[in-house]
Amino acid sequence: MQMAAGKVRPILFIVSLLLLLAGVIAYRQWQRSVVPVRTARVERRDIHTGVVTNGRAEPMQFRNVHAEGEGEVEGVFVHEGETVRQGQKLVQLSHRQIQSELEKARAEMADAENTLRLLRRGGTELELQELRAQYEALRRDRDQLAKEVADNERLLEKGAIARIELEMSRNRLTKAEADLAVLDQKRNRRYDPEELGRGEARVQAARAALALAESRLRSTAVVAPLDGIAYAVAVRPGDYIRSGDLLLRVGDLARIRVRVFVDEPDLGRIAQGQPVLITWDGLPAKQWTGEVERLASEVRDMETRKVGEIVCTLDNASGEILPNVNLNIEIVTESKPQALTVPREAVAGTDSDRHVYLVRDGVLVRQPVETGIISLTHVEIRQGIAEGDEVALAGEQPLQAGMRVRNSSP
Repeated sequence: MQMAAGKVRPILFIVSLLLLLAGVIAYRQWQRSVVPVRTARVERRDIHTGVVTNGRAEPMQFRNVHAEGEGEVEGVFVHEGETVRQGQKLVQLSHRQIQSELEKARAEMADAENTLRLLRRGGTELELQELRAQYEALRRDRDQLAKEVADNERLLEKGAIARIELEMSRNRLTKAEADLAVLDQKRNRRYDPEELGRGEARVQAARAALALAESRLRSTAVVAPLDGIAYAVAVRPGDYIRSGDLLLRVGDLARIRVRVFVDEPDLGRIAQGQPVLITWDGLPAKQWTGEVERLASEVRDMETRKVGEIVCTLDNASGEILPNVNLNIEIVTESKPQALTVPREAVAGTDSDRHVYLVRDGVLVRQPVETGIISLTHVEIRQGIAEGDEVALAGEQPLQAGMRVRNSSP
């Protein structure tokens, strides 16, 4: 009896061990048949769809600063992104040659004005003194001759002289009076109107040459045309620039114009007043909002694209958006607040057969749905599932009804 019991115990132990091993194997096989999938809950959220593209920022008010003259750049007194004030010197060009021309123009102006002044006065002070002395001497001679004529007339009446002597004295008086008249005219108007005209023309020409030289000198100092931010600085000391070359731009960044480039097939979806969501890779956590203010007026080539240009404006009082940066743009064409949504990875099928896979007690159940707005990350569900339902998200292994799953979402 005891011997029989001793033989049974090892058998029972072996059987138990085999059963346990079979259970472990069966459990592992069951585990292998359960597919790990990511899941999400159906929830309500604001959703929108739109046109995703890019754009470029530029100040609403800006001025291109061009060179008005040519020469070597002696100094650049502003850095990219620096705040400047109207009239502040930004760039200095070489002005040695222009300074020499200015000095010559000033000398010519002074000489022309002095010559005209002498013309109007009748000559230099020394010349005028000599002229006055000549006039006084001739006047005295004339007076003396007039007295002589009067005396000769009395003597002729008395028969003391011959008439020929009277006539000769009268001729001398006539000549003296004529000489005196000529000298008086020369004293009062020494130069004729034609000579004065030439003098005045010379002054005008000298004045114009001086103004031009002064303007050229001023043009060597390039100043800010308005208060704002300097950007697109294209010169440095030692560069040689020509008249009309673009040196830099100055803009007021408080208001920014955004030029949005929309591909031709999407232009029909755009309307005035639609919201515009804007981000910039330079500040990825920041978002700006504007609205469509001006629609495209034409389609043009832009590298390999055909685009229309949409315009919106933004407040940029902080100056965070810099000129000419490339912006990420989304124009919202349709939106809905607090819509029932699922992640895009949860929706499968074509437009006529949209469906999701619900997770019911660890098993996938195929559920047809009616969809609405589709955004970059979520899909609006109009019919077919309820808020709080758990749906499976597509992954490496295709989903199918009846598949046993477990949630692998973090």
